[in-house]
Amino acid sequence: MNLRCRVIVSCVLGLCLTGLPGCDAQNEPTVLDAPAKETPDPVQAEASIKEAQAARIAALNQRDVDGAVSVYAPNATLVVPNATPLTDPASIRANYASLLGDDNLTMTVTPTKTWVSAGADFAVTTAKIAVRSKADGDPVAIDSTSQSVWQRQPDETWKIVSEYNVALPAGNPSDDADPADTDTADTAKGEIAKTVPAD
Repeated sequence: MNLRCRVIVSCVLGLCLTGLPGCDAQNEPTVLDAPAKETPDPVQAEASIKEAQAARIAALNQRDVDGAVSVYAPNATLVVPNATPLTDPASIRANYASLLGDDNLTMTVTPTKTWVSAGADFAVTTAKIAVRSKADGDPVAIDSTSQSVWQRQPDETWKIVSEYNVALPAGNPSDDADPADTDTADTAKGEIAKTVPAD
């Protein structure tokens, strides 16, 4: 092959190669960076948790068992006074079904304080709970304080992973709590947190 033929073949091959992917810088695909995740905001997290608390109180008002337990994560633990810790969804649901199924019982829940972690992935809330019975001959008056640990879920919802309720000593009812110990916004929600309207 003479020199002239070799030059022509080289040019043809060069033109063919420039049409192949990766041979031409202008044809290289543009790689986009993944969108930056928004940094969790503790203030927004607290607002979301208070919405979940309000929804739970509304469910208690309506004696809606499913709504009341919807705030618990599947792996949640619930500790109630004088009972074995409840560590599975079925036992937690049974506890609420028994409580809300008794028309003689009323329950008042007053959220008090909320703390959110700096990373807005965990939070702790406290509440005061008063349970009363209107049944003749079987009075019930249980006052307790509750501490709940919430965890932000992959879908950005907040669920309770641990809740611990401790009975208060007799003569220290939760409805006599010092108003200075309660968040103002939470108090408004607590005032309507009865499962049965007051007579």
